[in-house]
Amino acid sequence: MSPQTADGIVVDRSANTLHISRTYTAAVERAWWAWTDAEALTRWWGPQGWAATVYEMDVRPGGRWRFEIAPVDASAEPVRSIATYTAVADHRELAYDDAFADAAWQPDSGAFPTSVTFTPTGQGCNASVTAHFPDGQALQRAVDLQMADGYAEALDRLGGLLDHSPTHEGETIMSELSTLTSADGTTIAYQKTGSGPAIIVISNVAEDHTGVAGIAEALSKDFTVISFDRRGRGASGDPQPYDPAREIDDIAALIEIAGGSAALTSGSGGCGLTLDAASALGDKITGLYLYEPPFIVDDSKPPAPADYVQHQSALVAAGKRSEAVEYFMTEMIGVPAEYIPAMKQDPSWDAMAAYAHTYAYDGQIMRGLQDGKPLPTDRWSIKAPIAVAVGGNGEPFIRTGAHALAAILPDVTVLTLADHDHSAFWMAPEPVADQARTFLLG
Repeated sequence: MSPQTADGIVVDRSANTLHISRTYTAAVERAWWAWTDAEALTRWWGPQGWAATVYEMDVRPGGRWRFEIAPVDASAEPVRSIATYTAVADHRELAYDDAFADAAWQPDSGAFPTSVTFTPTGQGCNASVTAHFPDGQALQRAVDLQMADGYAEALDRLGGLLDHSPTHEGETIMSELSTLTSADGTTIAYQKTGSGPAIIVISNVAEDHTGVAGIAEALSKDFTVISFDRRGRGASGDPQPYDPAREIDDIAALIEIAGGSAALTSGSGGCGLTLDAASALGDKITGLYLYEPPFIVDDSKPPAPADYVQHQSALVAAGKRSEAVEYFMTEMIGVPAEYIPAMKQDPSWDAMAAYAHTYAYDGQIMRGLQDGKPLPTDRWSIKAPIAVAVGGNGEPFIRTGAHALAAILPDVTVLTLADHDHSAFWMAPEPVADQARTFLLG
């Protein structure tokens, strides 16, 4: 049987190649989705016992795929790679130049060309991976690193994913998402639902568009709702170095998709970006609904650590993603340290760890807004009406920050969502959507 069709591993030292192949009962279209959707890849990429994080995925010739795999038990250091796509033939072939990278995402070895071919086989398909190496020494290094075994285990894990129905509850399918190209060439994935006036839902730190699915669905009864994967999350790209201004460009591009104008809404830490975007985009913004922005403007709550961004960046660069989440929870949220072990047992902890790099991103955006000092009077110029909602059961410093915002902008209404706390934007989307609807639509 030809190596191109046989299931198994072939180490060809005469050609300095590794070849790994698997046959699946799923159709080519579904296998292609699993290889080209960032969220899907995190569910199977890497050997058994390892978890993958995709930081960037731009599936087009010249686009980059930047990822990390790490053992879930932290028994070994993470392995990072940067791949650049050289050819993309829909549902037939992916080709890319792959290179190992160091903690600063700098290649630490030469790139090796890799191709993945997808071939229909009756009712299913075959996926074949071929990695080419410049010489026998490079091939031997790959063998010593058990690259072929890792690929084989990953392809086995892929079989488990493909065996599930593509409409399995909780699964994100690329066909449900659309993409656009932002001003700097970055791919941004988004979802558009409902009908009526446009509103863009901006997610919080450490979550992609699925994190705001509840509020997006609730708003879709009266609005055309656009939710999206912010940079570094989900299926959107993450070019480096990170620049908060590029996130405003992304929102501007989404507004064009919406027809040229839109309202904006967000909760908690996403409110900083929402205000920055509204200020930069002027008349394109029809209104804002902010739920509990965590501004710290006096001594009612300890300020953010002065070195917060640098510390978070260092933890992520060292592969200490769980520690980055813990630092955020204890130092920014104020969760008592004794609660952390129990929190780590919840599946949501791993999801936050996967997006731990975004803590530093949002930390850059929130600079100057959580220092225990008055809000800056020269940061925002917004004429659109703004609602700042505070939970009736929320913390006092949140209400203080809401009124501080009302004092420096011309059209701010402070609202109270009775009997709710900081989690309502996610856990009680219906009453939040009702309040937003009343304010924005009148």
